[in-house]
Amino acid sequence: MLDKTMKKNRKRSYKTLIAACTALASFMPLSSHAQLSIMGVLDTRAPFQPRLSQPTQPQFQPQFSTPQSVLATQHSASPSNTQIKNTQPTGGRGFSAEEVGFHKELGVITARGNVEIIHGDRILIADTVSYNQNKDLVTASGNVQIIEPTGDVLFSEFLEVTSDLKNGIAKKLVMSLADNSHLVANSAQRKEGRFTIAKDAEYSPCQKCQDNPERPLVWKLSANEVTHDSLQKRIEYSDVFFELYDVPILYFPYFSHPDPSRKRETGFLTPSFGARGSLDGFISAPFFWNISPSKDLTIEPTYYYNIEQPHVSAEYRQILNKGEMRLAGSLTYADGGVGSTETNTEEFRGHIDSEGLFDINKTWRWGFNLNHATDETYIRRYGVTNRSDNAHLVSEGFIEGFRKRNYMTAHFKTYQEQRDITDEDLQDGKIEYAFSHVSDPQSTGAFWKLDGNFYGINRKNDTRTSRLSGDASWVIPYTSDTGDLITLDANLSSAAYYVSELDNSYLTTPYSGAQARIVPSVSLEWKKPLSRSQMNGKANEIFEPIVKFKASPNVGDNHKIPNEDSQDFEFDDTNLFKTNRFTGLDKIDGGQRIDFGFNWGIFGQDGGYSQMFIGQSYRLRDDNTYDTNSGHKDNVSDVVGRVAVSPSNFLSVLYRYRLDKNDMTLNRSETQLSLGPKSSRFSLNHLFIEGTGQSSEYATREEITAKLHNKISKHYYSSIDGRYRMSNPEGSVNYGGRFGYADECTNIYFDFRRNFSDDRDIGPTDTVTLRFELKNLGGFGTF
Repeated sequence: MLDKTMKKNRKRSYKTLIAACTALASFMPLSSHAQLSIMGVLDTRAPFQPRLSQPTQPQFQPQFSTPQSVLATQHSASPSNTQIKNTQPTGGRGFSAEEVGFHKELGVITARGNVEIIHGDRILIADTVSYNQNKDLVTASGNVQIIEPTGDVLFSEFLEVTSDLKNGIAKKLVMSLADNSHLVANSAQRKEGRFTIAKDAEYSPCQKCQDNPERPLVWKLSANEVTHDSLQKRIEYSDVFFELYDVPILYFPYFSHPDPSRKRETGFLTPSFGARGSLDGFISAPFFWNISPSKDLTIEPTYYYNIEQPHVSAEYRQILNKGEMRLAGSLTYADGGVGSTETNTEEFRGHIDSEGLFDINKTWRWGFNLNHATDETYIRRYGVTNRSDNAHLVSEGFIEGFRKRNYMTAHFKTYQEQRDITDEDLQDGKIEYAFSHVSDPQSTGAFWKLDGNFYGINRKNDTRTSRLSGDASWVIPYTSDTGDLITLDANLSSAAYYVSELDNSYLTTPYSGAQARIVPSVSLEWKKPLSRSQMNGKANEIFEPIVKFKASPNVGDNHKIPNEDSQDFEFDDTNLFKTNRFTGLDKIDGGQRIDFGFNWGIFGQDGGYSQMFIGQSYRLRDDNTYDTNSGHKDNVSDVVGRVAVSPSNFLSVLYRYRLDKNDMTLNRSETQLSLGPKSSRFSLNHLFIEGTGQSSEYATREEITAKLHNKISKHYYSSIDGRYRMSNPEGSVNYGGRFGYADECTNIYFDFRRNFSDDRDIGPTDTVTLRFELKNLGGFGTF
């Protein structure tokens, strides 16, 4: 029976032991959440994503023994001992040990045998924990473990810390972090409540080989001393080596980076060097400025030393209370490029690439996109990052609103052509307004759809087109007791135009004036899904016939109405049953027609399947709505369909086609083949599209692409790919290959690319890349 003094001292020891659990956290200066560059500045790119799956549990194990369960809250006592428990559920605190003793003369309270202290979300486990009242020291020894709420685990053989948590020492320290990385130190010391100093320390996110634990780690940082400053929030290394398979490769007398609580810090990022097309060799050294927690600036100066030409790019980012924005661009001083005023005289060349999105209230928001270059080939020539495609640069300001089933948007756009086209009929600017509404379904399931649109287009030759349109539909879906799926769709499409100097091949003189069109239509679609089991229930077969009737006035093609949003129509299996098959409202699929076809498929229990669709359409009246080679010029359309087969994960085939209605020759086909296991996968794509008529800017297209990816071993992989155009101009478009190594902490690859495109001052180019990416340190290489 303990006396009152013993009980009082035990309560004091319990509180002190709880404090020791918190104190041990000060010996963990690293975290798994930092993405650091090799120059010691936080890397703001996306987190490292290795190509191989990471283990779910840390594979690194300390050299000394550890308890079998670090999360157990109770331990069975031996018959000769009595287990003492002191738990306080409130506040997440608890204490247990097999025996507690107090040496009155020395003033030492000792807990022995599976000692476990719980303080909040942190757990301390040790063989022995003692508190010396005279020296005010807390000591933990024997299989010391600390489990952090982040998932980090600390192992040590011995720990001693003062009760004020300002000073302490630890021996044989091992930290296994939540991201499977680890830090090993021979000893560690806590000073002044601010500095943690680890001696003879090694850090690596790489894991021991399971088949051969004695094999050295792929890479690690080995330092004579590692210091963590909790006030400045920095980690500093003295006499540090970067080791590859235990072989020192690089040496730094001093190396530092921010600790995990500082996600970003001002400084130089990883430099890069290499060669880029006709510009030849370059070197760049980006600089990151952490202006505040909500904004930063990255400046990347580049020097092309073969042609003695400087180039600088910059990106400013800011998060606001109700929005965000990114302002980026680049600048150089060189010979003027294509489209500039002077092609043989040095002048400033550059581009702008910026965007922003801002909330007005819960319903409305507005934004902008700015994309402009001084000439047409600048962006591709200098390899700058741009979020527009190669065809044209788009700058716009917009506003949009969302409320229940309503959506509204208004855009103002300008275009900068990047292609080698001198056509003055190209769009120069556009104003567009769009509204969409879908009603709540009625008790019968019927609902309304309403779409409104206005656009105004200006061209380079100063001709203008304006359109105000509306499209309303009343949809009534119905399912019969026998499984028939019937949908009635009553639609009214209207549009009013005003054009200035409209000129096309069908008009003898340019036309200016107003035009209007109102087209009502009604359609009725019927489906009948049928299902039955096959192969004694191992497969399920589905057959679904589809028939759709549509009736509307005979519209034809009014050549005084411009076609802005319905160009290059392709009749295929995706739009056979659409009420209006065109992509917009400038062309209307009028008249009376019947569409028919069926879906068939068989699906196995193990995931294999085979599917097929085939269909055709018949129009009662022939008109000039469709182009000559569209697939539906005459009353009877071409036959369209698709076939998809995937008997297992090793084979997948998709074939889409359009067959001529007269002789069943191929007018359009798209083939996708994927063959082999994930470790060695071959894919092949073939595309053939016959030109859709004289009014289309696209001629017949046919090309084939292929790729082979091979996982040579657990960590090594290779891939080759290529694209070949069989239509005019015939020849290779590009090809390339990659050989690499990837594990949980390293990604190294060598890549070769050959591009055959030839666009004015940009000729065919070869690109060779050697890239090193190290988890938590960043990457470097040539480009």
